[in-house]
Amino acid sequence: MNDPDKMEEIDRRIGFSAMKKAIMEDGAIDRRTKKLLAIASAVAVGCDTCFITNSGYAKDAGISDEEIQEAILVASLIRMGSGLNYTWKTINKE
Repeated sequence: MNDPDKMEEIDRRIGFSAMKKAIMEDGAIDRRTKKLLAIASAVAVGCDTCFITNSGYAKDAGISDEEIQEAILVASLIRMGSGLNYTWKTINKE
């Protein structure tokens, strides 16, 4: 669903942009860290569009490639670990 008009209509109905803006502001966690969390989350759930978009935001905010790569590695570790859970289930016939 990359049709900009449809996306605008959905955004108008649910207020995604306003919600995103409020969530991504500085709070208990600073914006910079939230940008890295967004990248890691995109990797963990396998959303290419989210990854590309949030990587761009991070670079625009001055976050280095090394920091982005480290966030990717952390997310990859979590994703791999959750996959290994299925090996355990296979071994134990759960």
